[in-house]
Amino acid sequence: MKKAMIITTVLLVVSFITTLCLGAALGSQGLRALFRDGGIVDRWSQNLSDRADVSLYDADWDEEGRQYMFQSDSATLEGTPDALTVTANVGNIRVRTSTGEAIKVVLEQYSRRSNPTSKYDFTIEGGDIVLTAADELDGTTATMTVYVPYALASLSVKTALGDVEITDVSARTLTAQADTGELDVERVTADNAELRVALGDMDIGSGVQITQSLTAENACGDISLDLPASAPFTLSYTVETGSADLDEEIPTEWLRNVQRGGVGASGTLQRGTGGAQYTVHVTLGDFELDRGID
Repeated sequence: MKKAMIITTVLLVVSFITTLCLGAALGSQGLRALFRDGGIVDRWSQNLSDRADVSLYDADWDEEGRQYMFQSDSATLEGTPDALTVTANVGNIRVRTSTGEAIKVVLEQYSRRSNPTSKYDFTIEGGDIVLTAADELDGTTATMTVYVPYALASLSVKTALGDVEITDVSARTLTAQADTGELDVERVTADNAELRVALGDMDIGSGVQITQSLTAENACGDISLDLPASAPFTLSYTVETGSADLDEEIPTEWLRNVQRGGVGASGTLQRGTGGAQYTVHVTLGDFELDRGID
């Protein structure tokens, strides 16, 4: 099983590099970021080998895979914590808004196997929610959804292997990290936000309102960002190895020091004065910038 996981890891990395670098030279800087000791591939391989039996399916469990859900557990947090931390070594995490007064946690487990058994559990201590998994997952995956009915002072979400999705949530400080997986943020309001992905794609969608600062970093993968519809902002972006795709409808007067050449791209955009500071950094991948909807 260990050998099979290593082979799978190599094939996935090769496929990923091919997708990212089709038609462009990867460059020595990008290669070093990928393959150095403690680099992207090293960390990703360790995550996968630590969970040799994990299966992360491409299906959308909400729409296509509900038939494979075999267990659902829930709990309600006591009190109304002002700070919330959600972590997982393996598994998908979703944070969404809800009605009511209390924070609710729902853990759903899925498997295509016959007669599957529970492999995941979660614990709650104050405002800390931790998703844990068995050593042998036997083809079982899980999604933990945290429903938050009120604005938070701080929200921190992190998973080592799995996807993170944050929707319709308000917090003064937001921190989200997916080591190996996708990170999606949509219709979120925050004063300050730090978003990080080690290997996977990041999507900062429509309706994200940042009043002070947003930092988005991706070591190996793409970042897609929708600009705020009307609020002033200053955006600085850097792509070390990859490309920057700017919406054709972005007014030219917003563009500052936009540079394309070699194996990367960089630039600054500004609308109005004051407003939030956006900082985007991609080590290996592409940056896609959309104007948003006025």
